[in-house]
Amino acid sequence: MISYHERLIKYGKLTIPETELQQLINEPDYRQFYHVVEKLVEAGALVPVKSSRDNGRRPPLFNKYRIIKPKEDFTVYNEAIRLLNPSLNISGYLERPELYKKHRKIVEGLSRYLWYAAGLLEEPMSRKERSFSVWGREKLLDKHFALVREVLRYNGLGEGFLNYYDTPEPFFEYVHARPEQMTTLILENKDTWFTFRKLMQETGKNIFAGTPVDALLYGEGNKISKRGALERFDAGMLRGKKGRAGCFLYFGDLDLEGIRLFFRAREANPALNIRPFPELYHLMLKLAEGRELPKSPDKRGVEAPLVEFASMLGFEKTDVLTVFMEKGRYIPQEIINYQVISYFKIGKNALKCTTRSR
Repeated sequence: MISYHERLIKYGKLTIPETELQQLINEPDYRQFYHVVEKLVEAGALVPVKSSRDNGRRPPLFNKYRIIKPKEDFTVYNEAIRLLNPSLNISGYLERPELYKKHRKIVEGLSRYLWYAAGLLEEPMSRKERSFSVWGREKLLDKHFALVREVLRYNGLGEGFLNYYDTPEPFFEYVHARPEQMTTLILENKDTWFTFRKLMQETGKNIFAGTPVDALLYGEGNKISKRGALERFDAGMLRGKKGRAGCFLYFGDLDLEGIRLFFRAREANPALNIRPFPELYHLMLKLAEGRELPKSPDKRGVEAPLVEFASMLGFEKTDVLTVFMEKGRYIPQEIINYQVISYFKIGKNALKCTTRSR
């Protein structure tokens, strides 16, 4: 049973009128209610607001009371503070443990990164890639940017400490080369599109798992699943030197919506050869082993053709895909960051570009 103290704490305001206090205590008998209030005042849980005057009843109570919340014991955080990486402001947090409580989610992620993966800060990542790399949440930097900046400043770390680059709204496509028959990689998310483009421009590398990638396409959500959108774009913008239709490789988040989006794009553009890029999905699964994955934002529960998709990735069973989806988790594309793709050399045989059979 919830105590009167707990009810007062959950009330959510600093002061409470006497009439609302009686409703909160749920005591219709005024004399019994009076005795409860007097005990709460004696215990220091309530303080009468004397300027509100008494309520005119007998025995009298004041018209308003101030709720006194118990002071929190912040010393419980001291041990966790001492275990932080020494690059962080341990002494400052020991002096102000209440601030550590506020910073805890951010600073503990930074501490783990500094203990086990500090070398990854030497090379840049995109904002979402760095966010996932540090905190396992690709959108944390976007959602809590002000708090992250506050934590960095308090710990004497410059804003450039995380060494990430922002990804501006991209151009729709990036063409690296125009052979007779082009291979285009469709990327579901903007950050991953920008990362592949950045790597290809800076290094000239365009072969991944033995497959040359001639162009990158940012899917922009459901835009790629509009009827004939990719077919028209391919005909007008992406034909090779001799105007031959190329093939499309798809790479998106590994969740039900990402899989559904792939199949919607195929159905909307039946004249094109659109397939998933198996090696990239295999790499995602490998990188996800042993780590806590984020909860899927897709709560609709709409099924996806897992068996067919798993077969296209070279899996005989869907177990490897369903094991984390059944737990409501997913793998975002941002798990494959700039450093990962820079050294991506798995796979030997190039995917052959063939016309899709109708």
